[in-house]
Amino acid sequence: MAAPFIGYAILYHSTVERYLGGLGGLLSLQTDVGSCAPWLTMWQKLNLTYLALVLLGVGSIVFRTLAPKTIKIYGNISHYVERELPRVTARNLRSLFVTVSARRPHLRGDFLERAAWLARDKASLKSASDSLQQAKDDQLAIDVLRSYYNVMNRYTLRLAVYLTIALYALGFILLSAAGLDLTRRVLCVMIK
Repeated sequence: MAAPFIGYAILYHSTVERYLGGLGGLLSLQTDVGSCAPWLTMWQKLNLTYLALVLLGVGSIVFRTLAPKTIKIYGNISHYVERELPRVTARNLRSLFVTVSARRPHLRGDFLERAAWLARDKASLKSASDSLQQAKDDQLAIDVLRSYYNVMNRYTLRLAVYLTIALYALGFILLSAAGLDLTRRVLCVMIK
């Protein structure tokens, strides 16, 4: 996230041109240089690089501020389930179930059929805890955890997700422009 600010200080320093110009001037020393002229000037490349870093930084800020905590902490659904399964209780399963059933109501009936105690009005917390402890496997808890992660990942702040994707995509495209221009020039010099 700090790259745009550091980049500004480095890229627009007055002595940067002699360090960044065409592989230290080697491309300019080649014969028939005119046929392999750059498409972008060095300053255009620096501006594109700076703008790309700004876009990547803003995309990172948008993600870090707006993404649900679960998604920021856990990189994928398997990691989330693996870390949270040992800590699962009837109380937090009920809370997760409320969120899941609000966003994905078609799953509500399936979960209630498997464990009626997930609904707060059907069983007390004590009987819910007892039912969870008597369960022979962790499949219900795993399914609730997976559904909760999917809800957080797919149904929360979709506009922020699309904005982050757009900022990252545009940033990487702009960042690659300078590299592609230099690669084209090097290949042109090598072929000639």
